[in-house]
Amino acid sequence: MEQSNLLANGEFEGQFNAYRNDEQLQVAAAWAPWWDPAQDDDPAWKNQKPQFRTATVDDHPVQQIETPFATHTAGLWQQIPAASGNRYELSIMGQAWSSEDEKPGSRRDASDVNLQIGVDPTGGLDPQSPLIQWGDVAQPLGRWETLRLSFEAEANIATIYVRSAPTLPKRQQSVFWRNAVLLPDGRFKRSLAIVGPGDTHIALEPDHPQPQKEVAVMVSSMRNHPFVELHVRRPDGQRAASLFKGSSQEDDRTLWRYTFNPDDEGLYDIRFVGDYGARLLAQRLVRVSQQTQLVPSGEPRQNYRRVYVLLPPTATEKWILAAARGSYTGRYTVGFSADDAGVGDFQERFILAVNPHHWPGILTATWFKQHYPGARFLPVVANTPDDLEAWLQDWMAED
Repeated sequence: MEQSNLLANGEFEGQFNAYRNDEQLQVAAAWAPWWDPAQDDDPAWKNQKPQFRTATVDDHPVQQIETPFATHTAGLWQQIPAASGNRYELSIMGQAWSSEDEKPGSRRDASDVNLQIGVDPTGGLDPQSPLIQWGDVAQPLGRWETLRLSFEAEANIATIYVRSAPTLPKRQQSVFWRNAVLLPDGRFKRSLAIVGPGDTHIALEPDHPQPQKEVAVMVSSMRNHPFVELHVRRPDGQRAASLFKGSSQEDDRTLWRYTFNPDDEGLYDIRFVGDYGARLLAQRLVRVSQQTQLVPSGEPRQNYRRVYVLLPPTATEKWILAAARGSYTGRYTVGFSADDAGVGDFQERFILAVNPHHWPGILTATWFKQHYPGARFLPVVANTPDDLEAWLQDWMAED
């Protein structure tokens, strides 16, 4: 079976956007530009800010980067969701025109153009980072050449880079990119949820959607990210329409609200992105199914008092270990799912919600009363993992 390209808009087709409202930076959707600025002691022709624009070469749409009579060190980047240990194969086609005359594709007195592709396997956005793994340098003057690179991800986000760095200034100095493809190499796993910078995460209501029923999306972050939007991909890979419902500031967090309607069963890929899709700020995978039942019926084999320590999606490994140590004596259940915490026809159900303000607006006593009547909701505010461990060890359920 043919594998799907993991890059968004690898064909550089469709709408080109003015990056952050700069008309000189016309960049294909899902890609963002970068360039090295000139240093104070550089000659006037060296490391100039390029022009980014759309073009058609050999009947293909391409991304063009040019600096006539000058040089540049510049390119594009795109962040992708990944999983540590996954291996990937990246290929991108590049071509350059470098010449002292204006004829397209001319190579008269051409400069080396030094095309490369690379990846930061940790998801960084610094094109000068020593963590970036760069492929071999190519000189595809007047012809297309496919650049290739294999790598292993080291985090839940990886950043793809392309770069060109002509050596000498020329009358015609243009670089073209097309057909970027990223495929998994061997066994491949996906993260169900990615929490991005500034504790940016996605919550859904309902948490288990059904086809043809509206889904409310709440994005929460400690940062007020600019130039953002929600991208929803259907199981067939096509975009699903999402409706922006506004943003607000609550305490120290910024909230963005959206809705969308899943029209069929399957796995939906929900991404909160910046810069027309180039920057991945958070991701959530959710399976839409007609068979999903939010509150299963049936009593447990033995009726007992259940205590569920519900951790927020922001909890790190230190918080998980602290919750487990604090719950050991009482044998409490520790988890991350609000639905798991509320489900079950137990005679007594206690939900100890740790730092409920770290959830994007749904974790309240009212929410549990609506979806899981009878559950006893108790918010627990802890400043450190040690505080949580001590609180759990001392807590005793009400009689």
